[in-house]
Amino acid sequence: MLQIYTRKRIQVNVPENIAEDKSNRFTIEDIQKAKNYYEENGYVIFSKCVDLDSCDFLRNLWDTSIKQYNGAIYRQTTGKAEKNIFNENNWIMNPVLNIQSLNPKLFNNFRENVEEKIFKNKNICSILSGFFNKKPKIIQSMYFEGNSVTGEHQDTYYLDSEKIGNLTAAWIALEEIKADAGRFFICPGSHKIDIKKMKYYNQILSKHDLYVDELISICKTNDLAFKAPYLNKGDVLFWNSKTLHGSLNSQSKNYSRSSMTLHAIPENEKFLHWHKHCIDTPVDDLGRSFIYRRKDQKLLINRLILLFESGFPNFFYFLKKTIAKIVFQQKHY
Repeated sequence: MLQIYTRKRIQVNVPENIAEDKSNRFTIEDIQKAKNYYEENGYVIFSKCVDLDSCDFLRNLWDTSIKQYNGAIYRQTTGKAEKNIFNENNWIMNPVLNIQSLNPKLFNNFRENVEEKIFKNKNICSILSGFFNKKPKIIQSMYFEGNSVTGEHQDTYYLDSEKIGNLTAAWIALEEIKADAGRFFICPGSHKIDIKKMKYYNQILSKHDLYVDELISICKTNDLAFKAPYLNKGDVLFWNSKTLHGSLNSQSKNYSRSSMTLHAIPENEKFLHWHKHCIDTPVDDLGRSFIYRRKDQKLLINRLILLFESGFPNFFYFLKKTIAKIVFQQKHY
């Protein structure tokens, strides 16, 4: 068992193998039991959701497509268009945002296979449908390789259903995630905290750090412990949008954390963005799920925007910020 710290210096006991991890685990046959566990704890682990060959296949496509590309792609950490940033191990450190929206002229094989093996995955979609009692609508996805730290946060700050707390996210391990490779952590039970009663809830955007500190303080007061469960290749951890989570400060120089995340809401609910407004989500029907392709690079207009954004970033982001301020002010008159 390793002791590793979160960004805010919370110590987490990290199991190095399955024998050290006492986390409850479920299979596809146990969806109702898993749903009860999820509602009580704010997360749940399913073993062997994705077959091992699919995991290996997607990692190989990542190596032969994304890692070979020299242009700009939208990134999870900043939301901006950036080129790949590599570390000394040749791992990409700026995760890709919204695989379903990648340019099909450049990444069609990768995009289609992620949809086939993950977004249309029978196990994943059955679990989400069981949780929602509706077909899932996937509104965001990410791909991680390098093990950069992610601070404590709730997804609801960034995105949620219009019915706050109805979003479920999934972390899909495409390889065994070693204890010191930037393991995902969660705080079970934190989703039950009544955030609307918190001092900084009405300032969740302007004073977000204070909001998170208050949330952590409530977790400590209620003896809610942080966990970093062991995940083997093909395992999936599902968590609620209100569950406090992040990724640990990695100590490994030898192990990557190849993994994907997706964020889904019930098909009949709207996508709440930044606790400010609902976004229209035109979707494609993948059969077992719907997919929303934000900034879809299949469309010429979005490719032109990406080209302008990556070519003139300072002017683009100044212009974007100015327009956002004007629009936001107008909504309040």
